[in-house]
Amino acid sequence: MNSQKCSNLALHLTCTFLAALFGLPSMLNAQSPSLVDPNLRVRTVVENLDQPTSMAFIGPNDLLVLEKATGKVQRVVNGVLTSTVLDLAVNSFSERGLLGIALHPDFPSNPSIYLYWTESSTGVDSSQSQDVPLLGNRVDKFIWNGSILTQDANLIHLRAFQEDAGQAPRGNHDGGVIRFGPDGKLYIYMGDNGRRGQMQNLPDGPGCITPPCTGIPQGNLPDDQFGGPEPDNAHLTGVILRLNDDGTTPSDNPFVLAGTVRGGEAGANLQKVFAYGIRNGFGMAFDPVSGKLWEAQNGDDSFTEVNLVEPATNLGWIQIMGPVSRIAQFKAIETSPEFFGLQQIRWPPTNIADTPEEALARLFMVFDGGDQFAAGLTGSGEVPPVVTDAGATAHFVLNPDGTLSFELRATGPIENAIAAHVHLGGRGQNGPVVLFLFSNPAGQDFQPGDLIASGTVDDSDVIPRPGFTPTIANLVNRMRQGRTYSNLHTIAFPGGEIRGQNIVSDRAPVSRYSDPEFSWKFEVAPAGLGFISSGALGSQYQGDMIVGAARTTLLGGNLFRFNLSGNRRKIAVDDPRLEDRVADNLTKFDITESESLLFGTNFGIGTDIHTGPNGNLFVVSLSNGAIYEIFRR
Repeated sequence: MNSQKCSNLALHLTCTFLAALFGLPSMLNAQSPSLVDPNLRVRTVVENLDQPTSMAFIGPNDLLVLEKATGKVQRVVNGVLTSTVLDLAVNSFSERGLLGIALHPDFPSNPSIYLYWTESSTGVDSSQSQDVPLLGNRVDKFIWNGSILTQDANLIHLRAFQEDAGQAPRGNHDGGVIRFGPDGKLYIYMGDNGRRGQMQNLPDGPGCITPPCTGIPQGNLPDDQFGGPEPDNAHLTGVILRLNDDGTTPSDNPFVLAGTVRGGEAGANLQKVFAYGIRNGFGMAFDPVSGKLWEAQNGDDSFTEVNLVEPATNLGWIQIMGPVSRIAQFKAIETSPEFFGLQQIRWPPTNIADTPEEALARLFMVFDGGDQFAAGLTGSGEVPPVVTDAGATAHFVLNPDGTLSFELRATGPIENAIAAHVHLGGRGQNGPVVLFLFSNPAGQDFQPGDLIASGTVDDSDVIPRPGFTPTIANLVNRMRQGRTYSNLHTIAFPGGEIRGQNIVSDRAPVSRYSDPEFSWKFEVAPAGLGFISSGALGSQYQGDMIVGAARTTLLGGNLFRFNLSGNRRKIAVDDPRLEDRVADNLTKFDITESESLLFGTNFGIGTDIHTGPNGNLFVVSLSNGAIYEIFRR
């Protein structure tokens, strides 16, 4: 999707507004929702809501529903809107607004109710892009007294303001779903908010802060005017967070030790992360059978995903969407004239890797420390690549006294080597020198096995650079994050003949990449995700996962149904075309190869899906301003 396009949900809302304003034909409510199974029926629970986003039952026929742009939490009893129990001053530009709700696991004995919302900086509702604090997305705890909600405490503030160089302000990719898991922890879904840092698998950021970004990406640059690429407060995006009910960090989160080793604001934030590498989505729920977490993730123009999310999962964005084996298709679609762009112009889709191996090598991986590092220097590692038979390995060891020992040894014939350094920069970036390893201006030859250089360096040997304090400790931290490389220069190639990224070599990463459990080749724009946790619709549906739509383009707002395998870890399929768990549809919003998954049509933008107290399935339709109930006839 190019930089001028808005995302699915935002675009639909804009087009809906224009249709109403100018009297254009609208598809909204043109047809009533229907189900594929003739034994199932649908009825409207409540209508005339103003852009409802999510809901929660507080009693058998008593529910709270959120309105995106009004900031109101409405109470609906027996299908009648009876009262407004809370009215927040929200910013609803694009995908911002009042977005998510979760009841405390012990509700109502513990009367805490949690809301994810975007605050307006004006003190009143606003739909203007700039009327929002930098950290304007927030999760707060409120107390329910039986008739109103009263604010009790803020749990976390997250990024909302987007004003990036070279493009119009944005307000999309805010996520907004919050759920309590069976472990009693609060899970918060936060989209990438347009950031391009470590949580988006760019270890040293996008490598460009002044568009147009058409040259070689540069190392040692921030992501934007507010910092990054580390997950500081303004760059804790593209993640699923896991918090205690009071907002503190659980001691068993997957990156607690890694965050402690890193330290500072970014380290404390990393400790809150359950999973990362997420673009954006509107659907997240726990399987009532296995207790596992699932999410539906929106692609840009390609590879919508449905994912099982384990602790410490890296879901691949921005380097990978869809199965990594399909990386060539991902790049081809996103660089095509029809779809060119990934919304943020400071990292264009031409940067996408050409092979699965390269894509995996570029991922940002989290380590619980690391005291030994290695690099394999080759000509193909140079940016741009160099054709050469030369090669070398570099090894580094952090010593107990804080010094760093190194050894650089040839693995291929090297002619007229003049220097070798450690540079700041991620894979595919060129960055500044911060440490000398070898120097001989006259040039020196080496054969395989020869020692090029070795030694021990301390703080006085490290070169200062903007944003980089010259200490061994800081250099090692950059190494642990995949943000340095070793480079050997020759007379023939003074800019560098062989190069390799310095990576942790004494332990495996804590994080792990995971391919999606299901995907579509072209984007179909999923939204809400929920499970059928009862047999009220029929035993054949119990335990199934239902996914709504973020646009009405496909069948007026479709519902897809997924049956999980016996171990609840995979998608079960009947259509032989889906054995690879990829629907090879022909273009965006095309149902080809996923016809067998169709469950319902004309539900509009289905932003929230729940099994109700009576066992029936309830769907919130933002575009239709309604909540629907699916039941067995």
